[in-house]
Amino acid sequence: MSVPQADEAAAEQAGVRGRRPLEDVAAVLGTYLVLGVLCGVAWWLLVQPGLFTKTHGGGTMSELQLGNEFNGDGWFAVIAAVVGIISGLCLTWWRSRDYLLTTLLLVPGAALAATVMALLGHALGPGNPQAALAAAQVGQHIPDQLEVHAWASYLVWPMGALVGALGVLWSSSGTVKDR
Repeated sequence: MSVPQADEAAAEQAGVRGRRPLEDVAAVLGTYLVLGVLCGVAWWLLVQPGLFTKTHGGGTMSELQLGNEFNGDGWFAVIAAVVGIISGLCLTWWRSRDYLLTTLLLVPGAALAATVMALLGHALGPGNPQAALAAAQVGQHIPDQLEVHAWASYLVWPMGALVGALGVLWSSSGTVKDR
């Protein structure tokens, strides 16, 4: 191979390497966007919202129904933890060309997924109970909106993704190759 051909090959390879970080960004964030949508639908399907009972003064919720309110946060956290760990493992293994970049992308990607999951679950769930209570008859049951009540639940997905990434990073610490 002559020197000009070697320079062309090096320039072509450098161009490919210049695009790879953008490919990593698109792959990680795109994956988390899709996972957020899928998990939002799963969350909506799994959670039975608490029911208000229409009274003369507005609406009330029994202790059992209040438990359903916490059930929504619990399912959100369980889904986020399981999918966060699995996605952290898989994405770190898949995008192993640059572990640092991939690991740095996991946190905003997982936060994006948690936000999309919460917004989609809320949008698919029942509407505003106040409007429905105003139109309901006494004794009628009205479902509450599906939403995350404990803000710490949003942290579960990023923490799970980092735990998953740690599994890959620890297992490959002695075998990391310069790619």
